[in-house]
Amino acid sequence: MSALNGMVGDYLHERQNGLAIETAFYHQNRPLPLTKPAIQQAHPQPTTRLCVLIHGLGCHEGIWDFPHPKDPQQTTSYGDLLHADQGYTPLFVRYNTGVSVAENGKRLALLLDDLSAVYPISITEMVLIGHSMGGLVIRSACHYATEQGLAWVQQVTRAFYLGTPHTGANLERVANAATNILRTVPNPVTAIITNVLHLRSRGIKDLHNGRLVEPMRADGRTQEQPVAWLPHIQHYLINGALTNDPEHAITVLFGDGLVNVPGSGGAGTSAQHRPIPAEHIRLFPRTNHFQLAHDWAVYQQIALWCTPV
Repeated sequence: MSALNGMVGDYLHERQNGLAIETAFYHQNRPLPLTKPAIQQAHPQPTTRLCVLIHGLGCHEGIWDFPHPKDPQQTTSYGDLLHADQGYTPLFVRYNTGVSVAENGKRLALLLDDLSAVYPISITEMVLIGHSMGGLVIRSACHYATEQGLAWVQQVTRAFYLGTPHTGANLERVANAATNILRTVPNPVTAIITNVLHLRSRGIKDLHNGRLVEPMRADGRTQEQPVAWLPHIQHYLINGALTNDPEHAITVLFGDGLVNVPGSGGAGTSAQHRPIPAEHIRLFPRTNHFQLAHDWAVYQQIALWCTPV
């Protein structure tokens, strides 16, 4: 269902199809109702520090699971490990990755607002961890929460972006270019292929340039809205590479297999964005895009950055 939603989730949502995933926290593969009793049942000893994990395109919260390095028979995750090691209460989001990033950002902003209203104790800190598209949804949610004056965004201290295509994903650019080229070919077969490519979801199309919010219309033209990196949040970029050498041609061309490695200056260093300092960027050699969501070494880096100085 998650893969289906990634491909045509916008179509399912628009037609109110029962297969469309609704944005919610999930616990043990079931939606977690946002009530105090339900949260206390899922987390009998809730803490004031939360970590919220948001998966990427076509995935669900299971992407975070991997064998515990000290007990391979036990399944763990970054959230579970942060709970055991540093006292963060983990919450896992599942959402329809086929609708636009902006729509998912709005939904996540409201979901976190609803959580704040019913959480059993006062929240003092929130850490957001997003894999791939999930990182874009985090930035979008923070943008809309700031616009609407939602209190939870001020509790966010750190945001981790694992393989997030802040400046766009090459795979979607290839699909977009192929669609535009095939449109010019007057052939019924290529027309069918073009139509199939064009049917890919809004969520996928937003990966073309890392779109976070709905574009503005001015003078009959579409203009992208810049979204700043919120200054009160510590932002961290974690990326993978297919080779050991970041300068290797394969890594330069393909990055982690789906997303390119950001430049040494970090993502978004233009005037409307906040530069990411070099010490907040980490590249993991021989680590592919999906591995970034469930890798022991990646967790250790996240845990190090979360450790109070």
